[in-house]
Amino acid sequence: MSKKSFQKFINFFKQYPTIVTLAIVVPSLIMTIRYMFIEEYYYYNFYYSGERLLIEDENFELTEINKVAKVYQSSSSFSYQGGACYHQYYAVCADNFEAIVIYDTDDFSKGPVHIINTGIVNTDWHCNQMFFGSDFYSAHDKFPLLYISMESPKVHSLIAFRIYQLGGDYFVSLIQKLTLTFDDGKGPLYYPNAYYDYEESLIYYGGYTKNTYMKEDDNFIRFYTFPIVDYRTTEETLSTCLAADCFELPSETATQGGFISNHHLYQTFSFNSKTNPLKAPKMRVVDLENHVITKDYQDLYAQFGVAEEFEHVAINDNGRMYSLGNPFNIYEFKYKG
Repeated sequence: MSKKSFQKFINFFKQYPTIVTLAIVVPSLIMTIRYMFIEEYYYYNFYYSGERLLIEDENFELTEINKVAKVYQSSSSFSYQGGACYHQYYAVCADNFEAIVIYDTDDFSKGPVHIINTGIVNTDWHCNQMFFGSDFYSAHDKFPLLYISMESPKVHSLIAFRIYQLGGDYFVSLIQKLTLTFDDGKGPLYYPNAYYDYEESLIYYGGYTKNTYMKEDDNFIRFYTFPIVDYRTTEETLSTCLAADCFELPSETATQGGFISNHHLYQTFSFNSKTNPLKAPKMRVVDLENHVITKDYQDLYAQFGVAEEFEHVAINDNGRMYSLGNPFNIYEFKYKG
């Protein structure tokens, strides 16, 4: 501001002090009040309650599997694994947490809407399963907390990350670490995965009872359930002796990711084979209340002609179901029910 302009402002202020004061104070007061109440407004209006979809589980029938897009790959060394939906967004995670890639399911043709280079690479992590939680770390965050389940013989952890924006870029920060410990006398689990039940506010943790992910008659997938831990608790141990429930189901080769909706777990299985019936891509639905398998698609290649290893299955708010096939194509699973 020039000296002449400043003098004009001073003269105007002397002539109309009330108008100038109100012009400065009122906008600031409005912004302050909005900021004070934005968090309450946000949680009452945009709080994410998870995948509450009315899939008629007893009538569920998988009908088609169609490729819709190829996954963006910034590095040939990335192996994408876990995937989850939040509203219309579909996110997939690189194996060692190198990156998170997010799509808008309303238009896959425009490619990723967000590419997050995490700045974290941990070769002990195998980000096999992921899901969005039901809490936002900040009222200004676009996404709720993202949970990554490390399916690894070395790391039995479920880790919550915040996705936040600075300028035009998105970043992540570690918020919570939950560690699974085996102290109920039943022995450890091999390659355990965690799943989030929004309706019951429970975490399901399941892994193999033998030291293998292969399907065997004496190998089972044992599940433990735990109450969801408040994200403000930065570290917590999930002790199997304190689990709310424990049950076992027959094993399958090999566990991949999934989601829980309407008391049912939808999960894919497969490992590195296009046509071997034992390792071929599979999907099954588990009734978590009665601990029984209600749907069992044993060979998606034979039934639908798709030979890829499906790394997970996720569903958006419109009931559209997606999976990531290895070598990294995105598929939509069509279904009835």
